[in-house]
Amino acid sequence: MQVASRDKIKCPIELCKCTESAAICSGKNLTYIPRFPKDVRSVTFRNGNIGTLSKERNKNLTFNVITELSFINNTIVRLEPDAFSTFIKMNALTISSEPSLSANDVMNALNNMKTTRLKYLKLTDNKWKCLPDNMFKALQANIININLDRNYLQLLNFSWFSNMSGLLILSASFNKLSTIIPDSILSLRRLYLDNNEIIKLPTFCSLNPCLNSALPNLKYLSIRKNKIENVGQFRCLSRLKTLKIDDNWIDRINYNSFTELKELTDLSLEAMGKKLNKIENGSFNIPSLQMISLRNCDFHFQSLSISEQNSMLSSCNDLIFLDISGNFLNSTILHRLLSPLKLLRHINLENTRLGYLPNNVFPELPVIETLIMRMNRIYGWGIDVFDHMPSLQYLDLSHNLIKTIVISSFPTTLLTNLKKINLGKNQFACSCEQIWFVNWIRGTNITVLGYPFRYYCTTPDNFNGVLLKDYKPSFLSCNPIFLVVISISASACLLISIVVTFLKCNINVKNYLYLLKVKQFRRQGYLPILNSDDYEYHAFVVYCDENRIWVHDDFVKKLENEEGFKFCIHHRDFDVGESISGNVDKFLKKSWKVVVIISNAFAKSEWCQWEVDIIQERRRRQGRDALLLVMLENITSKNMTSPLRGQYPAPEVQKRNR
Repeated sequence: MQVASRDKIKCPIELCKCTESAAICSGKNLTYIPRFPKDVRSVTFRNGNIGTLSKERNKNLTFNVITELSFINNTIVRLEPDAFSTFIKMNALTISSEPSLSANDVMNALNNMKTTRLKYLKLTDNKWKCLPDNMFKALQANIININLDRNYLQLLNFSWFSNMSGLLILSASFNKLSTIIPDSILSLRRLYLDNNEIIKLPTFCSLNPCLNSALPNLKYLSIRKNKIENVGQFRCLSRLKTLKIDDNWIDRINYNSFTELKELTDLSLEAMGKKLNKIENGSFNIPSLQMISLRNCDFHFQSLSISEQNSMLSSCNDLIFLDISGNFLNSTILHRLLSPLKLLRHINLENTRLGYLPNNVFPELPVIETLIMRMNRIYGWGIDVFDHMPSLQYLDLSHNLIKTIVISSFPTTLLTNLKKINLGKNQFACSCEQIWFVNWIRGTNITVLGYPFRYYCTTPDNFNGVLLKDYKPSFLSCNPIFLVVISISASACLLISIVVTFLKCNINVKNYLYLLKVKQFRRQGYLPILNSDDYEYHAFVVYCDENRIWVHDDFVKKLENEEGFKFCIHHRDFDVGESISGNVDKFLKKSWKVVVIISNAFAKSEWCQWEVDIIQERRRRQGRDALLLVMLENITSKNMTSPLRGQYPAPEVQKRNR
């Protein structure tokens, strides 16, 4: 048969797809090894029907400089010893999903090939139960990665690899390993033993009395999803930096488990197969630790004493990543755990059963960037909760019980630096208190994850399921007092003028009516409560925002610190998430008196006039002594509204009282 010139060979498109340097061949018609264009160096045979591989059958590959060769699920039943003997420049070999091929055939083929350039060997999913002791005898210094995943291996003998001075990565995951025979692999950096049946933690100490460790240079160890019950003590791994021991049957962590891992930076103990019942004091005494995960361990942190809560992570001063999601926490315990961790950048508190977040739940976290609190029971938080997180860039509060978000929910500094926020899947209310949030979310430059389809109302019933983006209340619908005023002004202008004139001439009419009502209440057996001990606050302070500095820094600070009074100040004491009207009504009931700070700014404020209307009812019910008036300045006549004239004395008396 005439052989075509090497330069004229084209890709056999009926079987393969070729790029400039690689070819992938597949299909049931793949029963032989075809020729390829001269520049092809990497060849993969997949899902074919090759049967037997030999030097003769691989002859067409000798026209190329093959560096990577893969056989995956080709029903190979026989591999001749000389099958790969001509591939002297091959650096990667894969034999995978060939259950009819024996490990001995592969061993003989490896022993007869030129392996001086072979760096990567992948023998996966071949259903081998054991390997010959000389399986890798031919592999020497150049091999750096061996993958034995997804077989049925029950034993792993480190002596198979002890002659490989360049081996860096060894993976034997997804087998049935229950026995590990130690021996020295001096060069090994990464070891994967996941998804096996290991019951007892393997020993990593050398059998050679001249060596301390069988794996002296190991930096990464993953032994996840096994059946280890007692973690014991990790010994002879002095250079280990990453340890993954997730999803085992461990129910307690002993205080000395990790003490010999002097360079450990990343520790993962996620999703224990058993419920984690005990963390001994000093278990995480690892100063080098930078990342720790106890995700989904169902651990009750309240089972620790207060001192254990305070000291649990106190040695981890360099910790930057903490994941304690899927456990049981409360805000007090959380503060104790986090207090020593000033370098934290990422915190995951997902599904930790957190509810209301008080102001002191988070300590000072100056460099925090990510805070995840999704899937909890959070319905509100104190006004200062996020004040100590100047670097926060991502906040996740999705899947909670938040109903209303108002302007004071997030400090300005937080919204200035924040890049992403997730508030989806909460129980939002389509109410007037939600107006600020609805307008903010439409115009913010912050990336709002899940918006708009995960942001919908659950209350009231007539808005259930309505997207927040479609909730567009009018100004008048949320401020009905203005609609009433407009209607009355249009229909009864004359009557209003008469009433205003009457009130100007009779400033004490309301007081007389109030005294009559008090007498009536007394005849009916009602008596005023005169004892401040029956109230949480001595007084509810009413003032306008322009006078806030004087009220906070002079008035409240002096009387609370020096005289022992306790005042209700809305900037400080109102509940986040509650409506303003609800907060006013709630805290008025908790206050013995009402102190009103009068100024021209107060007199001109429509909001303050609304508060005047509210406290007039308190005066009528409890008498003139229910209100204490503090005049910061004389009120000009143009600012003296009718409600103010009904409350306060004549100008000359005001000046004298001041």
